[in-house]
Amino acid sequence: MGVKTKFSAQVTGAIKAELARRDIDGVALVDVLELSRNSVYARLRGERPFDTDEIAAASEFLGMSILDLLASASIDAESTKAVA
Repeated sequence: MGVKTKFSAQVTGAIKAELARRDIDGVALVDVLELSRNSVYARLRGERPFDTDEIAAASEFLGMSILDLLASASIDAESTKAVA
């Protein structure tokens, strides 16, 4: 099951972008999300969507509010659209 909605893809992109901005490897989310390494990477590859609890935990780990993370998802989507 891949990411089904544009919103899920945007959230995944925002989490990946924020990890990259902080030079943090995705494996750091294993303990934060209490998931296996494979499960975390399935989410980061867009094969499975992040659920709301995982989004909340990831945003806290990244030092952001959920709203800031979602705003980042929206901004990243708009900038991608502008480049295309």
